[in-house]
Amino acid sequence: MRIVGPLPHPKFKVVLYAQEQHWYVEIETGPMKQCFKVPKARAASQAEVQKWLDEEFSEETYRIFEAMYRNYKASADRNLENPS
Repeated sequence: MRIVGPLPHPKFKVVLYAQEQHWYVEIETGPMKQCFKVPKARAASQAEVQKWLDEEFSEETYRIFEAMYRNYKASADRNLENPS
């Protein structure tokens, strides 16, 4: 896997990697990260991967991040000491 570079996005840090048969897309915000493998057979270029990151996909990704953060925070509140 080799790093291709960052993809511009208004809400998230997005980094694109190239694998032999897939693009590997890391989407990050705060303490959470979502990763996706996009087949090169469906998205042949970096521009097509950028197109795949459309508004509808981004909105759902954001909703998932919100749920992940609620889960993360609830577990931390239950199980980890608060820093003084």
